[in-house]
Amino acid sequence: MKDIPGTDEQGKPKNGPFQMFFKNGLISCRGEFENVKKSGKWTYFLNNGQMQSSGSFKEGKIVGQWKWFFKNGKPRAMGGFDDEEKKHGEWKRFHTNGQLWDQGCFEHGKKTGTWTVYNEAGELVKTQNFK
Repeated sequence: MKDIPGTDEQGKPKNGPFQMFFKNGLISCRGEFENVKKSGKWTYFLNNGQMQSSGSFKEGKIVGQWKWFFKNGKPRAMGGFDDEEKKHGEWKRFHTNGQLWDQGCFEHGKKTGTWTVYNEAGELVKTQNFK
């Protein structure tokens, strides 16, 4: 999610739908600007057209649920952010083969509760508790 300035080449504020492209013509990202800040759903792509990540912005800040993907199209991670761009709620990360790697909850950027870790075969390796 590279930083995209809120103004165009002439210094004019960006508002409304926005798209950016790779040199090969495929879309790099798409979303919307509201009052010069990223707003609503944004989607980012790899230069082969595969989705890299997708989620929302509010007043230029990452919020809500986000998903990331490996180059093979399988999920890499998914989880949410609070209004201060800190990880919040349930998070899951995956191995490149699609098996769950770990899962647990964040509370305003800090791990809480029970976290579980799995190997690439999907077998439970470790359980850890956080306060």
